[in-house]
Amino acid sequence: MKKTILPLLLILLVGAAGCRSKKGISIDPSEKGSDKKMYESALKYMKKDPEKSRLLFKEVAQLYPDSIYANKSKLGIGDAYFRERDSASLIMAAAEYQEYVNLYPYSPDAVYAKYQIGLCYFQQVRKPERDQTNTFTAIKAFEGVIQQYPGTPEAEQAQKKIDGCRQNLARHYYLIGYYNFVMKSFSGAIARFKQVMDEYPDFAANDKLFYYTGKTYAAMKDYDSALSFFQRVVGSHAKSKYAKKSLRQISKISRLAEKSKKTAPGAEK
Repeated sequence: MKKTILPLLLILLVGAAGCRSKKGISIDPSEKGSDKKMYESALKYMKKDPEKSRLLFKEVAQLYPDSIYANKSKLGIGDAYFRERDSASLIMAAAEYQEYVNLYPYSPDAVYAKYQIGLCYFQQVRKPERDQTNTFTAIKAFEGVIQQYPGTPEAEQAQKKIDGCRQNLARHYYLIGYYNFVMKSFSGAIARFKQVMDEYPDFAANDKLFYYTGKTYAAMKDYDSALSFFQRVVGSHAKSKYAKKSLRQISKISRLAEKSKKTAPGAEK
């Protein structure tokens, strides 16, 4: 059953893409001719009419299958879908780019197609508060670029995109932890905060992460753990606004500890 899902999805997407056009798309006889002429016409339509551009690219591929422009047209179809930027078109673009990589793995343009697959999912990455499925898929696609085409400019750009995706994921898990903290689900908050520390040590908001981890431990009355995190903020993020807040928390815990000693059984009166 699972094997039929993807083909069915692609069929539905193709149908949806075709239904979007309010009028039929056709090729004027004057636009037909040599493979080069049709390919260049397709490029001209890329911005103003991606659907017509795709139709011309497909004509080149069908009429001149052995031409270098048939190769380029396959890539052009993916680019025309990518330009439309809606979710259905991006999925179709990713499929076209992947097919290009499968058909022409040693083409100079294969690395471009591979990188574009990652961009198709990167364009669909949602805000940290939302579902992160496309973020994980984008990371996997960009990792494929680095593994298959190391040392290329595309691999370098792929790494930058991965770094951005990882920041998005780190903030996603941090926010889950923060919401748990607000709802007083302290064990859940600690679990998520630690996940960010373990999996995303380069999180750009570590000052905030450490501060709220300290606040969570303080709410659990684990003052030793709380102090260690407040001290990390002060020591590693001295210029952060959370450093001042952490200093106040350290003073507060110190007062509580002093008060506890005075009221403990056996304390001097």
